[in-house]
Amino acid sequence: MNVRVITKLLSVALLVGVAGCEIQKSASPLSPSVAGPLPGVTINAPRPLEPSNGAEVLSTSLPLKLVFQNASSNSPRPFWHVVEIAADAGFTNKLYASERLDPDTSGRSTHTVPGRLADGVTYYWRVRAEDGANASEPSQTVYFAVVEPVILDPPVPVSPIGGVTTSNRSPDFVVNNGNVSGPAGTVSYSFEVSNDQGFASRAATGTAVRGSGSTTTINLGQLAENKTFYWRAVASNGKVFSSYSSIQIFKTPAPAPTPSPTPGGGCGKPASGWPSNGPAVIAYVRGCYPSYLAAGVTSSQRRSNMEFLRDRIIETGICGGMDLGWNLKRGGPEISADFLVYRQGGTDDGVDVAFDYDNTSTPLVLQWLDGAPFPYYTRYTPRPSCQ
Repeated sequence: MNVRVITKLLSVALLVGVAGCEIQKSASPLSPSVAGPLPGVTINAPRPLEPSNGAEVLSTSLPLKLVFQNASSNSPRPFWHVVEIAADAGFTNKLYASERLDPDTSGRSTHTVPGRLADGVTYYWRVRAEDGANASEPSQTVYFAVVEPVILDPPVPVSPIGGVTTSNRSPDFVVNNGNVSGPAGTVSYSFEVSNDQGFASRAATGTAVRGSGSTTTINLGQLAENKTFYWRAVASNGKVFSSYSSIQIFKTPAPAPTPSPTPGGGCGKPASGWPSNGPAVIAYVRGCYPSYLAAGVTSSQRRSNMEFLRDRIIETGICGGMDLGWNLKRGGPEISADFLVYRQGGTDDGVDVAFDYDNTSTPLVLQWLDGAPFPYYTRYTPRPSCQ
């Protein structure tokens, strides 16, 4: 072999040696080809912030924005974040993984997930940090659900409206049901009756479950007589509220002239004299006023009928020598419609004079059931003429 050939072979060997050195990974911590994890380096996991664990994300707020607290590291190398979304908590079914996300200088980073997530599905997300040589543990796994928003339209007042004077002091309040969209669950209407247009002074309030038909009705009891009131209603499922309905005005009737009524009405004084015990009084009034017992009336008419019959029972008993009086419901000021007080021997007995009177689907059933608790006697006025 001549000298020229030997020299050529040595040159090839040297080139091979140089190439071998070039493909080895660098030990420099800032080199893109750093050789494995750097000793003594830790990267603390980032912390998910939004959406929080168990949150509901409205489909109308998509695309999804994920917010997390940046990782922290003692590495001389810059790190970045990687976000993952999965259909399960174990991340066996990964739906999305981000590209390299550089941390925001504020300490909190936000990533917008491209595309649209499906409604009614629960998702899981987490985030980790890495620097090419070291990596943090994955963050806490956070789950959230994408939900269709609940939208509640306000109810529309039907009655009483337009400044009308009601037929009695306890009118039914009627609204047309507002539209409901989304998974609302049970929707209720809250009614407010006020003494003033600004609703600073409430006269009555109440809540009724939204009716299955086109309207919802509620009765809020007796209001002051001969007075102007304002009312409105609002829908809610306990979490979402509609706007308020329009404010409506009505007036309660003035008190009717109070003649001295004859307890028997069309019946007149019995030939045998006025009844002097409870069951006989009930039988007398029931026989004298059958039209007031009719079924199929409105709830406000039933209450008005009951109040009329209650007063006739008291008057008839007074004419028969019994000391009967109104009962102040729970101590007043409202007078009970179907409950009165029998005072005898210095003792006040509560008397229930109707069974299930507010069930308008059946005829009104009068009864004499004494011994009812919590009587609050007040004197009946005016005193009847018993001629």
